[in-house]
Amino acid sequence: LISMPLVFVNSSSVLKTELSPLDFIAIIGFGLGVFTEVISDIQKALWVKAGRNGGFCTVGLWAFSRHPNYFGEILQWWCAWIFAYSSSEVSGGGVVDPLWWGCIVSPLFTMHILLNIPGTGITHAEGKNLKRYYDKFPSEYSEYRSNTSVLIPFIGYR
Repeated sequence: LISMPLVFVNSSSVLKTELSPLDFIAIIGFGLGVFTEVISDIQKALWVKAGRNGGFCTVGLWAFSRHPNYFGEILQWWCAWIFAYSSSEVSGGGVVDPLWWGCIVSPLFTMHILLNIPGTGITHAEGKNLKRYYDKFPSEYSEYRSNTSVLIPFIGYR
């Protein structure tokens, strides 16, 4: 399910001789998503290796989002879906192509897993597991939560 936009692009007979502005935006966004996910995972791993200084991660991208790695993953698959738009074989482009619209399952499924499934993602991380932070760092963690976006870095906070 998740790789549907990539399968759509690779199975298309459309020969792109040059990339459209939308393609460039999608490629840049995908790269930004990969970068965000990888850098935030490395930052958290280094923070853990250094002994979990401060009790909860606020280094690097974690100062701007409580889940920057999930944001990066979600951004990647929305951009992959957008990139697939120009690979549509239907006259009129992706907007009228039911197969391209069917590929929207990829970013929606990714979001569902990372945002809504109780055993994974934000639902798990923002649920009962927060008790450990409130027990050990009540005022610090409360301030971090109120000043830090749950998902999208930099939006509406600080």
